[in-house]
Amino acid sequence: SWSRPTALLADALVNGRAHEVVGQAHQVLKDRGPSYDLTWPEEPALLALGVLLCTDSPDTPAWCDRLLREGHTPYSPTWMGLLSATRAEAALRLGDLTGAVEHAQQALNHISPNAWGVAVGGPLGSLVLATTRMGHYDEAGAYLTRTVPKPMFDTRYGLHYLHARGQYHLAAGHHHAALADFLACGDRMRAWGIDVPGVVPWRTGAAEAWLELGNREQASRLAYDQLGRPGANGARARAGALRVLAVAGPATRRPQMLSEALDLYERCGDRYEQIRVLADLGAAYHELGDNRRARTHVRRARHLVALCGAAPLSDGLLSFQDEAEEPATAPGAPVGDNGLLTDSERRVAALAVGGYTNREIAAKLFITPSTVEQHLTRVYRKLGVRCRKDLPVELATSVSEAILAQEA
Repeated sequence: SWSRPTALLADALVNGRAHEVVGQAHQVLKDRGPSYDLTWPEEPALLALGVLLCTDSPDTPAWCDRLLREGHTPYSPTWMGLLSATRAEAALRLGDLTGAVEHAQQALNHISPNAWGVAVGGPLGSLVLATTRMGHYDEAGAYLTRTVPKPMFDTRYGLHYLHARGQYHLAAGHHHAALADFLACGDRMRAWGIDVPGVVPWRTGAAEAWLELGNREQASRLAYDQLGRPGANGARARAGALRVLAVAGPATRRPQMLSEALDLYERCGDRYEQIRVLADLGAAYHELGDNRRARTHVRRARHLVALCGAAPLSDGLLSFQDEAEEPATAPGAPVGDNGLLTDSERRVAALAVGGYTNREIAAKLFITPSTVEQHLTRVYRKLGVRCRKDLPVELATSVSEAILAQEA
């Protein structure tokens, strides 16, 4: 009975049509039942979660957490390990680096590294990528020294491992090695007929390596190629390509493309990528002589760095000296010229500045997404801004304070 949904989900994933089967993926997960059933195979659930990952569905972490919390009789270490590995990847896509490390380590605790076989590339790749983005290069390098099965590189798990290793090389300044890893991903994906950006965005990685090597033409070519691929209509794939094109192009064209990329990453809820785009926007406006907008974007990027834990990204923000900053508004003081925000509006605005999506804000504050939209509309009107990226960082004196105030 599971053959048909399994085939549908797999076909959509490899052909870049994951967005067409999100409903079927949710149905597969709902049909699972409240307890572990030996007659219920694991592959349909993993494929369903893979569809939700590729489409940046906001409920992917919640589904993983729900499946992990359920009682399993008998206990299945393989199932729990694969679920934890998927949860780690979901955390990475949200910019939750600490969470990604925790879940990937839990995956390796459920199954010993030797027992994982070729699938070890999943959690190990997440550990490498998360620790690299956190700036823990020695730790990431130590993970890369672990022995992995050679056949792993001929599987989809090897793609994630190669992509993570490429990102490590890119961060470490080994640009040719990074390019080799990204291109190796591309060679395999083309040969296997799964050249879909939602699986592994190898073109974006290779383009960034080319930018570091000074070849903007090659970087732009790869970005345009990604925009034309099946599945590139997804927010993440388009945002990555737009960022590359913006950085590779003239400064006058950067703000428009970067602003669109920022909107797309906000839709995905990826705080790590939001920081990178905000830093690029700050640099672009600074180059264009618009220091007011440059400061606004850089200050917002700094705030997200503190939430994300991506220490290396803060280095690129240090060029904007603190003395050039405008005075911050004192906590609790009136913001804007159109009246004070209510407590509810301030809590919603604080989380919006923190990079949370409307759905995530609703879940954290126990209100409906519609209520979130209404609060934000009033906040925009009172502060005289048009959208959330124009909200002043000072609104978010502390995202945790906003949540605690709601709980109180």
